[in-house]
Amino acid sequence: MSYQDTGIVEKQVVDGLAAARAAAKLKREKKAASIVARQKGKEKAEEERMKAMLEHEALAEQERVILQEKIANARKAMGVRKNDPNPPELYRLIEDWKFESLRRLWNR
Repeated sequence: MSYQDTGIVEKQVVDGLAAARAAAKLKREKKAASIVARQKGKEKAEEERMKAMLEHEALAEQERVILQEKIANARKAMGVRKNDPNPPELYRLIEDWKFESLRRLWNR
């Protein structure tokens, strides 16, 4: 075997290693891109959860205000004084209103 023959063999080995290095580099780049994409997806999902939670809290607060207004109007209509306890009929109405409020929140 001459010097030129070994050069050809070495060149083929080097070319094979270059292909392997290129494939490994591509694999690393893809993995890094997937990690970044996954992190961005997690951040977006967290933002959406926070937005939904804030929206739900705002709706729940509106429902609480409506319920308090209904109770105040019913107490006034029944002639219940400020420090008197609620009559039993009003307790039943309050439970019905709370259930309706929860149902409206659930359906939104």
